[in-house]
Amino acid sequence: MKRLIMDGPKKSSVVDVPDLVPGDNQVLIKVKYCGVCMSEHYSWSVAKKGDVFGHEPMGHVAAVGKNVTRFKIGDRVSGLGGAAFSEYTITNEKTTFHIPDSIPDVDATLEPLMCLLSAANKLAIPVIGDTVAVVGTGYMGLGAVSLLKQVKGAGRVVAVDLRPEARANALKYGADEVYAPDEIPEEYIADMAHISGRGFSVVAEWGETAESLDLAIKLTKMNGQLGIGAYHTGGNRSVDVQLLNVKSIDALSTHPRHTEDEFVTLGNNVIRLLDSGKWKFINLPHKIFKLNEFDLAHEEIHEKPGNYIKGLIDCTRW
Repeated sequence: MKRLIMDGPKKSSVVDVPDLVPGDNQVLIKVKYCGVCMSEHYSWSVAKKGDVFGHEPMGHVAAVGKNVTRFKIGDRVSGLGGAAFSEYTITNEKTTFHIPDSIPDVDATLEPLMCLLSAANKLAIPVIGDTVAVVGTGYMGLGAVSLLKQVKGAGRVVAVDLRPEARANALKYGADEVYAPDEIPEEYIADMAHISGRGFSVVAEWGETAESLDLAIKLTKMNGQLGIGAYHTGGNRSVDVQLLNVKSIDALSTHPRHTEDEFVTLGNNVIRLLDSGKWKFINLPHKIFKLNEFDLAHEEIHEKPGNYIKGLIDCTRW
């Protein structure tokens, strides 16, 4: 079978590796798409020879272990798998999910959606209808905008991003106001000079930079909640901790670290929300890369030329 393996920093190859055989409680998936994730971007840029990536697979069941009862060959599935930029990947039966017909293949990489649902679940909007802010509106930030507005009970969402294309996308997925960082109205900034009566009760940060995190602190009101969803790879972050503390902000890491049972609940709930239409986050603009274009996908991950929202690797082509 074919697998993408790193040759070193920012350079990968598609090579032949031994075929995978599922264990007794495992599912072998023939991967169709695997999502390109920002959490792997820094690791790709400093990769060592032999490193492998990919944790957002979807595809069809190719084989099952002897104890597996929930799946059969040909089922369309997604799950939690590693080294998934490959023709095939292995998942545990428990953390593998049937994909309903209502969810297109390109939107069926469940792992990042589970992360989004986990992050939104940790955010506590004080009163249904409150205005919240989202800093950073790439794929994950857009998912947060739509979840907070459509499911979580936010009355209005203010979104901030450097890219005009990302701000336009935020409006499409539920934001009511969008701003570049240098265009934010003064009355939204709760800094040391104007610490009371400004800012938002809930701010979700998905920008992945020190600047986006620092801005999110300034946008959070006195005694508000800051949910840090971005993974923040690639070194330490320098932010205004004094402002964070003076405003008594509840700073919460919303990046998920869950038990297997909790992941099962998240996966099932994501599917129900999408399938029912309560969470309208399908039919997004994607760009499909071949397996041997993995490096190009990461080179484009910040700017996304052509204004696609999510990059996917087609693991059936190289």
